[in-house]
Amino acid sequence: MKRAIVCVFAFAMLMVVGVAAQNNKHFTKDGLSFDYPDGWTITDGSNSDAQDLTLSRADSEAQIKFFVHRGKVNTPDKLELAKTKLIEPYLNYYEKEFARMGAKPERAAATTQIAGANAEGVRITAVLDGQPGEAGVYWATVGERLVVLTLFGPDKAIKKAAPTWDAVRNSLKIEMAAPKATPSPKTKP
Repeated sequence: MKRAIVCVFAFAMLMVVGVAAQNNKHFTKDGLSFDYPDGWTITDGSNSDAQDLTLSRADSEAQIKFFVHRGKVNTPDKLELAKTKLIEPYLNYYEKEFARMGAKPERAAATTQIAGANAEGVRITAVLDGQPGEAGVYWATVGERLVVLTLFGPDKAIKKAAPTWDAVRNSLKIEMAAPKATPSPKTKP
């Protein structure tokens, strides 16, 4: 009897996992890949310097933004330079936007994981029209590229988007392009 119950439970779990897997989408482009649930839409504003994507859904105010620099960030000096030239201006932008909308933004250090790597971050919180919200900005070097992920929106929407945020962060991968082979000169016999 116990064996039958275990078999039924195992079959039910396989069905749940199978259904969940069918409802996921997979994004892959220019070495960046990640999984995300059905119902979310990707807007691609990428250029030659960076992959710039926004993941959103029509029934939510939450957004997940991706900024993946195309250049190599493979030393502590390059990461510090990226913080100064890219991340700090990005954080300042969100603070100014909140202030422009009449809020009083507050910054706090935060951490998370991106692709299994520890990621530094900053949570910029504010109250807009009586609703608390935030822009959580996190960055890490993954596959020698700077990855900046932002979860943005009112707290209620962010809470509902948490499973998508987790799926994106945990499934994100960067594959480095293989160096192009240089043809070797042919020798004449």
